[in-house]
Amino acid sequence: MKKVIASSVLATSVLLPINLLTSDTVHTYAASNTAIASTQQSTKALITNNNVNIRKGATTSYNSIGKVQNGQLVTIIDRFTNASGELWYKVKADSMTGWVISDYVKEVSSAVGGNSTVNGNSYVGSSQKIGKSAANMRSGATTSYKLLSTIPTGTSLKILGSFTNAQKEVWFNVEYQGKKGWVLSELFLLSATNGETGTSMKVVNQSTVHKGATKSYATVATVKAGTTLTVHQEFTNAAKEKWMQVTYATGKKGWIQATAFEEATSDSKTVVKASTVHSGATKSYKVVATVNVGTKLAVHQEFTNATKEKWYQVTYATGKKGWISGEAFDSVSTSPEAPPTETPDNGQVIEQNTNLVVSVSVANMRSGPNMSYDVVTQSRLNDSFISTHYALDTNNEKWYKVGTTSGEAWLHESVVNVVDSTIEPPVVTPGNGETGTIKRFNALVYADSKFNSAVLKGLPINTAFTVLNKVNGTDGTNWLHIKAGAVEGWIPDFEVSDSIPTKYATKASTVYSSASATSKKVESVTASSPLRILRSLNSWLNVETQSGKRGWIQSSLVSDASPVSLINGRTEVRNGQNYLVWTKPTNFKITYTMPSANVLKINGNLSSINTIASGLKGVKSMKVDQVSGGTSVLTVTFDPNYTYTIRDYDKELTIKVVAKGLAGKKIIIDAGHGAKDPGAVGPKGTREKDVNLGTAKFLKAELEAAGAIVTLTRSTDVFLELKERTDIANASDYDAFISIHADSYTSTSRGTTTFYNTSVNFNGPKSFTLAKSVQANLVKEVGTYNRGVKQQSFYVNRMNEIPSVLVELAFLSNPSEEALLASDAFRKKAAVGIRKGLQDFFNQ
Repeated sequence: MKKVIASSVLATSVLLPINLLTSDTVHTYAASNTAIASTQQSTKALITNNNVNIRKGATTSYNSIGKVQNGQLVTIIDRFTNASGELWYKVKADSMTGWVISDYVKEVSSAVGGNSTVNGNSYVGSSQKIGKSAANMRSGATTSYKLLSTIPTGTSLKILGSFTNAQKEVWFNVEYQGKKGWVLSELFLLSATNGETGTSMKVVNQSTVHKGATKSYATVATVKAGTTLTVHQEFTNAAKEKWMQVTYATGKKGWIQATAFEEATSDSKTVVKASTVHSGATKSYKVVATVNVGTKLAVHQEFTNATKEKWYQVTYATGKKGWISGEAFDSVSTSPEAPPTETPDNGQVIEQNTNLVVSVSVANMRSGPNMSYDVVTQSRLNDSFISTHYALDTNNEKWYKVGTTSGEAWLHESVVNVVDSTIEPPVVTPGNGETGTIKRFNALVYADSKFNSAVLKGLPINTAFTVLNKVNGTDGTNWLHIKAGAVEGWIPDFEVSDSIPTKYATKASTVYSSASATSKKVESVTASSPLRILRSLNSWLNVETQSGKRGWIQSSLVSDASPVSLINGRTEVRNGQNYLVWTKPTNFKITYTMPSANVLKINGNLSSINTIASGLKGVKSMKVDQVSGGTSVLTVTFDPNYTYTIRDYDKELTIKVVAKGLAGKKIIIDAGHGAKDPGAVGPKGTREKDVNLGTAKFLKAELEAAGAIVTLTRSTDVFLELKERTDIANASDYDAFISIHADSYTSTSRGTTTFYNTSVNFNGPKSFTLAKSVQANLVKEVGTYNRGVKQQSFYVNRMNEIPSVLVELAFLSNPSEEALLASDAFRKKAAVGIRKGLQDFFNQ
């Protein structure tokens, strides 16, 4: 480089026009800290690869000052072409300003967060929900960018920025599970509001707030009746229960059942005539309640039926609605003043009949309406009581007086639910001689159709029984009254079900004998252990383990998907090529084998693998088999004219399915050493770095003539760290990596060797196949001694994630072979041999 010219320019402070500088001068001058006059306007751009270096100057020989990631937005403030013909951009990224090669930069037409709108609305800063289908989040604002994550339907996301791409599509920049990316605006249910909105609703029954929309999620708060909460969204879960997302404390959100609320806008009416409430708006409908004079009811809507009678829909009990005739109300006023009600003083006992059901596993019952009173007995989950009186303690918290076999006792409001007095008893239906067998390892037979009744006996799996009666329990469980030999009693229906939910332990965990971490330990389970879910209680799950033991585990320690599984199997088109894709719930290692031509077998102690139903051109069949130990193996068979490239990422597994042959294949050629690192030097001064680069350029020409797409890790005499070389490969979607070297040992050492790695490299099996193909064709073409293929832990093979080999062309330390390596004729032959090896590899 012409350093003297550049230095003199800087020393005299002469500002030369860009078009008068030589290419070498531009290189040095642009890399300095002195400003260069530029007509370029700042332009927004996206980085298109991970771990892209920002350098002090405009070649890879300059030091890196930092890295930028795939999808990151930068500002281009200058651009130029260096002496090697490479276009570089000077960019500003956060607090860094430096130079990035244009290969990893894509200019965009408008700035993120600018005026990109949908139907005239700007949604930046608001929270919007994903629509009816799951949405792909990508690293850039077109579908050609890398898929970062799949976001479930209904997920609420804050819009960080918006961008309209060249196809006039509006994309939103969002953050999901700690990653930022881009989602097409059409995939949102858009509501033109600034920020997240909510509706205020009042709680009418003390309720628990959970992390998710079922009671199996961990409880995060308890809210009392009368509390006003901000409601953000509704969700109906798999059990058809409606739940609301609420803010229960400053900055904290959770889920509460919709039955906790009453509509704040309801009118109220006072009953002036004792009346019945019906399930519909005529007296022919079922009676669901009876109301007395003076009762104040919330009224939701009015209806005149076919016989011209006026009826009102009312809430007659917490969370329960029905219809009452207009005759029940005073016709003068729709909202008369409520009759005076008695407000008890602390400790004053008020007479009132209340139906209660215990809502916790164990409830203490005290001798008086205060925590200072002694515990006289205990009750269990789902025990029911009729309370005749209540009292308030000094905290204005309600206590209910009930009768027990041990005498009178008091229950605190937090351990019971108030239930409708009109609930009809469970309907018992005859079994009609129905028979069955126990499907669980140890089915518990109860004295009654309640979990808190006495356990009579345990029945082993496959025990035959006759059904005497059936009943739907008050807790929603279906119970069977059975007779099995001399045993007669009640069992819940999950004991006889062929299919009950299976979840998986997310980490090593303990299964306890009851729903408490202080209870006896039943068994330890490892991460990914399957657990059959019998029932839930608060934040605990009653489970049956793989060994047949039964106990309780915290619901936060299980997941619907095994952490060591392949889920969400699907087909995708990425960069114009077809892929099979699976999501990995956690980062675990996968292995594969190639048992025969066109067959790929994927394993790695996987507990489950989601098969892909839709066909993909080139894929003949896919099959999942269970092997010893209960693990799953996926076998993919490809059509004879197709091959594949497999990649194991932290969050997903991909298989690119492509036609055989070199055409369209993406190959990285790495010329070893460079610049300050000459590599081996022969007796006559031939430098390895020159041999490697010369051969790499000939190989690039050979491959491109055959239709391949080629990237050189270095095209000039520059130095790259080994990690920089593998980073280029690992951040790409390429199909093979070839590192070119020349060997050195003694003057009599001779021959050609190809190295590969299987001990670390995920693609070890394909690397071994590639090594054999390259070695055979290379020695045949150049006529050197065949030293064979060898397993070795060279960095560029070991730390590579794509099929990779390192080729030692010949020995520079051998004078005869040095002469060969110094000639273009030999290098061209070597390039032909490696090209033929790659061609054979992609035809297998």
